[in-house]
Amino acid sequence: RPAAPPAAPPVLLLNNAGVNVRQPAAELTAEHWRQSLDLMLAAPAFLARACAPGMAAAGYGRIVTTASLQSALAFPNSLPYAAAKSGVLGLTRALAEAYSPAHGYEGITSNAIAPGFVQTELTASVFADEPRARQLAARTIAARNSTPADLAGAAVFLCSPASAYVNGQTLYVDGGFTALGHR
Repeated sequence: RPAAPPAAPPVLLLNNAGVNVRQPAAELTAEHWRQSLDLMLAAPAFLARACAPGMAAAGYGRIVTTASLQSALAFPNSLPYAAAKSGVLGLTRALAEAYSPAHGYEGITSNAIAPGFVQTELTASVFADEPRARQLAARTIAARNSTPADLAGAAVFLCSPASAYVNGQTLYVDGGFTALGHR
C-alpha cells in the first residue's frame, strides 16, 4: 500500500550517498561517470529543490550533503568519485545562495560534512587491507580511522538552530587528516 504523505514538509535534508567505481582512468566508461555524477551531484540538487518550498513555508530548513576527503585530496583509481565529491563543495555553496533570502527563502542553510575514512560498506575494501587501514589511521592527528558515530555531532549541529549563521561551508570531520602535513 502507498505510504501516507508526511504530516509536515521535511525541513531536514541529509544527502548521504556515494558510489566509488575504483577503476584506472583508462578503464572508466561514460556510465561510470553518469552514475557517479547523478548520484552525488544531481540527486542532492533535485532533492534540495523539491524540499526548499516546504522549508521556506516552515521558515526553517537544513540541507547537509556528504563530501569527502577526496573533495580536497586525490586518491588512486577514484576519478569520478573525486570529481563528484569535489563538486559537492561547489553545490553546497550554490544551494546556500539559491535558497537564500535574496531569492525569497528564509531560514534555510546548506552545508557539507567531509568525513575521513569511515568504516562502511563503501570502504570495505580499504578496511579489508589491514596494513592500508593502519597507514590511513596514522595519517590522522587522532591516530585512528573514523566510525559513523564520529559524524553524528557535526550532523546534529548543522541541522540545529545553533548553525543558523553557518551557510555554504564544509566541515571536515576527518580526525585531522587534511590538517596534518608531513610527520
